[in-house]
Amino acid sequence: MKREAMTRWTIFLFWVQFFSLVFCEYKDPESLCASQQTCKNCLQTPRCVWCSTPVSNQNVNSPLVRCVTREKFSNEGNHWCRTSDVIDETNEMLILEDRPLSSTRGTDPVQIQPQRIRLTLRRGEKYRLTLKYSQAEGYPVDLYYLMDLSASMEDSRNLLSELGHELADAMRNLTSNFRLGFGSFVDKVVLPMTSTQPEKLKSPCTLKTGKPCAAPYDYKHQMPLSENIDLFKTRVREAPVSGNLDAPEGGLDAMMQAMVCTKEIGWRQDARHLIVFSTDASFHTAGDGRLAGIIEPNDCLCHLDEKGFYTHSLLQDYPSIYQINKIARERNINIIFAVKSDRRKTYELLSESIGGSSIETIRNNSKSIVDLIRGEYEKLVNSITMTDNAPKMIDVKYYSRCLEKNVELKERQKCGGLRVGNVVEFEVTLQATECPANSSEWQTSMQIKPRGIDESLTIELSIICDCPCGYPEHPGYVAASEDCRGNGTLVCGVCSCNEGFYGKQCECEGNDAGAESAAAMADCKPNNETTEICSGHGDCKCGVCDCVKRPNPQEVFYGKYCECDNFSCKRSEGLVCGGRGKCECGTCNCLPGWGGETCDCKETNSTCIPSNGETMEVCSGRGDCICGSCHCHEKDNIRYSGQYCEECPICPGQRCEELKNCVECMVYGTGPFAGNGKCDACLHEIDIVNKVVEDPEKDQETGARICRTPGDAGCTFVFKYEYYRGGSGGDIKIFKILAEKERVCPTPINVLGVAVGLIISTVIIGFFVLLVWKIVTTIHDKREYAKFERERALAKWDRADNPIYKQATSTFSNPTFNENSKD
Repeated sequence: MKREAMTRWTIFLFWVQFFSLVFCEYKDPESLCASQQTCKNCLQTPRCVWCSTPVSNQNVNSPLVRCVTREKFSNEGNHWCRTSDVIDETNEMLILEDRPLSSTRGTDPVQIQPQRIRLTLRRGEKYRLTLKYSQAEGYPVDLYYLMDLSASMEDSRNLLSELGHELADAMRNLTSNFRLGFGSFVDKVVLPMTSTQPEKLKSPCTLKTGKPCAAPYDYKHQMPLSENIDLFKTRVREAPVSGNLDAPEGGLDAMMQAMVCTKEIGWRQDARHLIVFSTDASFHTAGDGRLAGIIEPNDCLCHLDEKGFYTHSLLQDYPSIYQINKIARERNINIIFAVKSDRRKTYELLSESIGGSSIETIRNNSKSIVDLIRGEYEKLVNSITMTDNAPKMIDVKYYSRCLEKNVELKERQKCGGLRVGNVVEFEVTLQATECPANSSEWQTSMQIKPRGIDESLTIELSIICDCPCGYPEHPGYVAASEDCRGNGTLVCGVCSCNEGFYGKQCECEGNDAGAESAAAMADCKPNNETTEICSGHGDCKCGVCDCVKRPNPQEVFYGKYCECDNFSCKRSEGLVCGGRGKCECGTCNCLPGWGGETCDCKETNSTCIPSNGETMEVCSGRGDCICGSCHCHEKDNIRYSGQYCEECPICPGQRCEELKNCVECMVYGTGPFAGNGKCDACLHEIDIVNKVVEDPEKDQETGARICRTPGDAGCTFVFKYEYYRGGSGGDIKIFKILAEKERVCPTPINVLGVAVGLIISTVIIGFFVLLVWKIVTTIHDKREYAKFERERALAKWDRADNPIYKQATSTFSNPTFNENSKD
């Protein structure tokens, strides 16, 4: 019994210590505000206001807490501080330009509203504004075709030269204002990229026609953007095909020049900018130039001569992927990678790192190229993705209902299915997460714009990081103030003492704590119920707490009574506040998008919504989004799983049945979707392979499933589906399908063929049996005859004599008888 009582007492003490620790570490907002000792720090704390009443006007018997929450100020009003002395800077917006949306053909389109605002933001406090977008009719398009013209792409060049008019006609059906340009690239003319032998510098290869190819070059701008399609056809046909040594090409060199040479290429400011990048090889990137002794980084500037050749090819390294992405975003350029199927994986990875880019497989026919460009352009204009260039201290989030008016507002940057005349509203939330140390960064500007369009909302941004009374020109700033005994400056009601003085009114001299009076010591305690001076974390100097310094300069005690610190918050993964927030007075102030005691909980639902276009429901409607992850539950007696609760472990054929109609329609052109004309409704990415390979270990890791399902005409086809991560953050899964090229179909029975085959086979088998019988009997007869011959050869008698034959008479001869005598 005694041991049981001790155990219970231990458990009780544990919980007492636990709750004490929790309540000590996590302060309420009121305490967080009260711990701020300057107006600047008070305004940098969200939802706090400052009282600038001078020291001389305070009630001596009731010390003033200068920084409190807005709620407390609202409740107490003048009882806390005179309204005229309260400093409460709030978020404010002033609209500077607000032209209405316009998409009339022949006039300058207005697709974004408003166009310019002035916004004042306070750290940690969100401001929400409404932004409208409407697609303009006949918006101009500039398309620059950038082509790899190494020898292996000779056929593709010839093909492109023949489809200029077809491409122009297809694009003019989508927009009345279309221009086309052309450029080509190979690689840097230096070892090890290109052979530098004299004869190879003249002609490094032989074309299929037997003629020598052109001299090597890196990039050449062949034709500026123009409406002259005949000129495009001519320039493409005359473009020089050359060669290089290694497998990768200098495509990124060419892409950078095509983007930054605005004047030479002819990019229009008020047009959609498209670059079609066509190749059958991989690419060199930053750092590869070191192989040739080129160490100067790419400067992202235009370097073309009067003939269109890139002049700094041997002076600068290839650009990095980051530089390509940055310039494409700044210049509003959408890149379409049109590559051969064997290079698709390489350019998929590149496309994931370049915003606004897409990838398609190019085939050896003109229709596929035209359809590719038209399809990608339609995707661009029929959807809108909002982007921004906000500085790092500004967090931006987008919310929209897209074209659905009666649904819940969701966090998303993209809306699809748009047509001319549709108006989409985005609610944009902006929040200043911190105040930059450099005050020049408190005033800045940023743009919010649709990806690929030059129109934008320009925001003149001011971040509130200081108090207006903290500057000499303000009445609340008084040098050598009487309130500070002439030994300091009155700033926002508080004395900033000169060197050698300290105290509330700079009444104390020196810098070391000496013997303090009881009254002064009382000012260093929050109340009379405690005997601890400065919360045990500092010394009392003339009634003011001087907090101790920690060995780590990044860790500090602060507050009026040194009651706060920035290091005692809970940790996650070994980091204070999980490295996703700041520890303020024992409480984690998380960065935007994160929450929880240790800032390890995602606050957004966007990571719980599939991006494959199948559904916009959170967790596919089968679970709850908690901390940015789906927690699946049972629905209709089925337990779902997967990142978006999209998988049903006890329904192995669920996805197979769901996907088979799309696969059959898009790969084989058969099935119910093909008959109903719904093939275009299939949005999945389907790759056609000769054989779907089953890899149990890898398939288990990726969650891939192999489906063998029947289709039309009794045919069976095989495909594999899986999810793979995309995007820069890796949080989004996209459906991917591999389908076998050929189906397995039953062959119909040919009755006549079977009958004829049966008769012929019977005759052949009969003849074969007779032949065998004849051969066997012939061999047997020959053996018997040979045996007979051997026995006859062994006989001792002549053929004319018979040893058992006896003649009928006997003949006797007389030896004395003379045959010659005559009687």
